[in-house]
Order: sequence, then C-alpha cells, then structure tokens
Amino acid sequence: MTGRKGKLVLWAGAKHSGKTAAVLGLAQQVRSAGFSVAGLAAPAVYEEGRLTGFDAVDLCTSRRAALARNDIEGPQRIGAFGFAREGLAFGREALGRPAELVIVDEFGPLELRGGGWRGAVETLLTASAGVVLLVVRDGLVEEVRRLYLDQQPVVTPAAGLDAASTVIDMLKCGGT
Repeated sequence: MTGRKGKLVLWAGAKHSGKTAAVLGLAQQVRSAGFSVAGLAAPAVYEEGRLTGFDAVDLCTSRRAALARNDIEGPQRIGAFGFAREGLAFGREALGRPAELVIVDEFGPLELRGGGWRGAVETLLTASAGVVLLVVRDGLVEEVRRLYLDQQPVVTPAAGLDAASTVIDMLKCGGT
C-alpha cells in the first residue's frame, strides 16, 4: 500500500478502559476546534448489567445501529459476539463520509483477519485527505502498527492528557 505519511493515529488503550468514551469526547473537541468529524463509535450494550454486544454510532448523524450481539450467528465473529450484516453495512456507510478526521472504533482482531472495517480503512488510507484515527487495544497496537508501517502511524494513549491535543495539532498541520 502506498502511504501518506503522518495521517494515521492509533488511539490505544486497554480492553474496556473507556476508549470509546474518550473518542466521543475527542470528536466533540475536534468539532469545537472547527474541524469536521466522520466515522463511527462502537459503544458497549449492557442488559441487566451484562455485556451483550456493541452498537455502531455514526459520528456525523448520531444515528445508531446494532453492530454485534452475543446472540447473532454468522461468519464474522469475535469471541462471543457475532456481527450483524446491517450493522456492518451501516458502519461502512459512516466510514465513507468525507471529513478532516475519520474515526474507526474499533480496529481489532476481526480487521486484522481482513474482515470488519479493514476494507474501509484501506480505502480511507489511500483516498482520504484527512487524518484517520483507529481505536486499538493495547495488546494489538504493535500488530496494527506493523500492518500500516508505511503510514508511519502516530500511537497515542486514549487516556493520555494530551491525546486530543495531539490529534488536533495534526489537523491544524494538515495531518503531518
């Protein structure tokens, strides 16, 4: 893949550490700084205090769709969760919107196997003029970094005090 240098951010954090909440805050801060934001967030869904799945939230429209549930069977699965075809289509649509910052929550085992958002991310990295931010679990950062080494990804901890500033500074500098 031919890369654009300095346009990829890996927003890293531990599993269930609040990465999605942090990325939602980042989206608001980026908008407040005058930049456009697209992509998706994948908040957890709990029923009776038990994690039952994840939704996809379009960061442009705030629309929401079921993405993964523990009661969905199908070819795209990670652990106990199966992915809904409609949720994946919804997410790909959200990732296709142009913006200065496109957020992908989350890039994980499914994408590393070539599924999930992988195709949309490949398109973003070759066609988008903006910054692409991938939310990644700490344990997968090195593997994702190696996958996109030609992009020279910037790794920043989602919980870091200057994480949002790092992204906003990249946007102000045109992604570099």
